[in-house]
Amino acid sequence: MPVLEINGRDVEVDDSFLQMSLDQQNAVVDEIAASLGAESAEAQAGRSELSALTQKAANRGDTAGRDIDSFMRGAADVATFGLADELSAAGGALTGIDGKFGEYGRNLRVQRVMQDQRDMTDPIASTAGRVAGGIATAVGAARAGLSPMANLPARAGLGARVGAGMAEGATYGGLYGFGSGEGSLDRVTDAAGGAVMGGAIGGAVPVVAQGVKAVTKPVTDAVKARVNPAGFASQKIAERLADSNMSASQAAARMDREGLSLADVGGNSTRSLLRTTTNIPGKAQDTVGSKLTLRQMGQGDRLKVAVSRTLADPDGYLAAKDEIAETAKRVAAPLFREAEKTPIHFSETLEGILSTPAGRDALRRAETLAANEQVPFKQLFVNIADDGSTTFKRVPDQRAWQYIKQAMDDMVDAETDSLTKKVSNPGRIINNLKNRLLAELDAQNPVYAQARKAWGGQQSLDKALEFGRNAMSQSPESVRRGLASMGPAEKEAARAGAAEWVRNAIDQRNFTQNAILKFFSNRQQVKNLRALFDNDAQFKTFRQTIFAEAKKRATYEAVKGNSSTARQLADMADTGGLREGAEFVGNAVRNGPISATLQWVGSRLRMLGGLTPEVAENIAQRLTTSRPDAVRQIAGDLAKIERAQLTAAQRSNAVQAMLSRALAAPTVPAISGN
Repeated sequence: MPVLEINGRDVEVDDSFLQMSLDQQNAVVDEIAASLGAESAEAQAGRSELSALTQKAANRGDTAGRDIDSFMRGAADVATFGLADELSAAGGALTGIDGKFGEYGRNLRVQRVMQDQRDMTDPIASTAGRVAGGIATAVGAARAGLSPMANLPARAGLGARVGAGMAEGATYGGLYGFGSGEGSLDRVTDAAGGAVMGGAIGGAVPVVAQGVKAVTKPVTDAVKARVNPAGFASQKIAERLADSNMSASQAAARMDREGLSLADVGGNSTRSLLRTTTNIPGKAQDTVGSKLTLRQMGQGDRLKVAVSRTLADPDGYLAAKDEIAETAKRVAAPLFREAEKTPIHFSETLEGILSTPAGRDALRRAETLAANEQVPFKQLFVNIADDGSTTFKRVPDQRAWQYIKQAMDDMVDAETDSLTKKVSNPGRIINNLKNRLLAELDAQNPVYAQARKAWGGQQSLDKALEFGRNAMSQSPESVRRGLASMGPAEKEAARAGAAEWVRNAIDQRNFTQNAILKFFSNRQQVKNLRALFDNDAQFKTFRQTIFAEAKKRATYEAVKGNSSTARQLADMADTGGLREGAEFVGNAVRNGPISATLQWVGSRLRMLGGLTPEVAENIAQRLTTSRPDAVRQIAGDLAKIERAQLTAAQRSNAVQAMLSRALAAPTVPAISGN
């Protein structure tokens, strides 16, 4: 910048001085000379009241008063976005107070020279005032909801805080640059420069704060861990739940509803923390693995209980079949007795069926059964010939037709392979003949149709059981069609058969293997199982049990899997368990001595050990328990920590917002004297 010699002193002026007219430059030189305490005769003649006040302030020995004045003017400059000098000049032009009446331009030049003088002679007070002004505007913006940084969520990450800090600093820096400029072009240029500088400073504040926290955290963690192991354990768990976007109340509700532990519901973050406790020599190292192994060994029994409760009893399917049959008999018996009262017309269809070899054979068997019971057919058939003569013969009644149907069942069964269940061609023809018989009887006697539906017969129950056992190997559509053709008793038998298949699938697995994958691992099996369930509510209950067991299995695998993931290594750093000294030379070669040294210093700090054996034991106890009373206690502790962390995070965001605005305000004077 240009340097002028005024009254024996070097004074720097900015480029705007060179753009003034000659008269304006002379006026500014006189005003500067007046402010330095040695005035020319021309200056003495034309000096305004404001110049006299400036000289008086510059020459007096009242240091405290001068510091206060510099502090207040610096704060006002920042708080008004660089418009303090213009506001003061306008006030002097309107009132003549602290300026020359009607001369705004002259007053503005004097105000800026005075501000530059304050910045030069009282830099500490002036800078402190600017910082105070920045903080004041930040507080006001936060209360008005206009502060990006202060309005951040409490758990916002570093990236979000850097972005908000940049917005905070850029907004204020741009406004200050615009307010402190002269002329339209100068204001736009200064606004752009101020926004860039303010954004850079504002974005750096969260990074610096994060760095300070990272350096001090190992020390504070070590102190907390030794003073209050239980409290520090709860704090670590709360941090992991926050990583999973889960509150303590949400975790407690899921634990209570599904009978799970905190490690199960907290996701990978809490599971990796539990895995870390097994890397620390101490009680947790011995108990966590064995506890999860025992729990996993009980998976099969828990699944069988769920199947028994929602589908059918897999351990008692034969007893279930007998019970279902007895129940069906009780329901169907009165219907069969009522159906026997209905006369059956000896139609051409029925007569045609009995005229076949199979029909005659079935009729003979039915007559033998009726004779052995000493209850002959009670129904007579009257045949009227063309000449009017009549003949009477005894024909099957409803009870006799039931005997004929059973005889045909036996004939079809005799034509069925006992191993493959494949029916021969003669058996298939007899079965079709039987179906024609039943269709005719159902049409004439609807009560009989109801009775047959209620009681499918012991043979049909056996078939339904076999259907259920083989359901998982069929297509979903085939399973749905098969169930649709069954009555209630047969459906119960099919469910019992499916439950037996599930039980066998579970029992085929090793104690610590994942039994779920054996019967719930593909879409077809899921669809088939769904079709076998009586209603959506039962299937939903069963599926929730499956999902809960899957989460338990995930916890087991996370702890017992022996995988050294990046997350686990990061967790181990908290324990002091990593000894990086041996890697120092290798790091120095790969990354340079400075990076290696910083890494080594960090490792020494971590060796203070936040996760002590006592803390690890407390973490393990909290993460693996599922007792309702313990769950409520843990939820209460975590909720308190959550509230404290949220409050601390909000305070931190507010402080960083103030710093972003305060540091974005320029503190270098435009004109300085030596």
